[in-house]
Amino acid sequence: MTKAIGAILLILGTSAWGLLGVTRLRRRCRILAELARALGALRAELVTRLEPVPQLISLLSSRTREPVASLFRNVEARLPQLGETSFYDIWGQAVTATPELLLEPEEQRELREVPRALGRYDVEEQRVALERAERRFEEFSRRADEKRDADSKTRACIGVAAGVFLALILI
Repeated sequence: MTKAIGAILLILGTSAWGLLGVTRLRRRCRILAELARALGALRAELVTRLEPVPQLISLLSSRTREPVASLFRNVEARLPQLGETSFYDIWGQAVTATPELLLEPEEQRELREVPRALGRYDVEEQRVALERAERRFEEFSRRADEKRDADSKTRACIGVAAGVFLALILI
């Protein structure tokens, strides 16, 4: 009886582990899509309203969903350093300080490059740079969706299979 209960708990635990992997894939997809939307909003606000970047960051910190809102709050919290530190460095520090974005290295590099053009060139060049970044994150989101679709069932099944395999070994 104790072995059976142990086997069931083992199977449930490894199944939960597999499902956590599936949940992480889904969450990544939502985050990447939200980043693309936030970059689109940043572009639209910058081009149409010509707001200063610090005000846009504040606006986006309240208009985006977590954890993307955390990124903008991290940028906003570092803005008082703007005279001593470049906006590019402030943004990079905020990206590093927001690991809950679950970004792959390529995505993180791309996100770090977003502020390169902000405030340094005319509005049209800033629009083009933000549009490019928005498209890149839409592509990252699409790829993450494909990976989620391909890997979700596998991860869930591996969790169950690992539990059954371990339970058989231990019984």
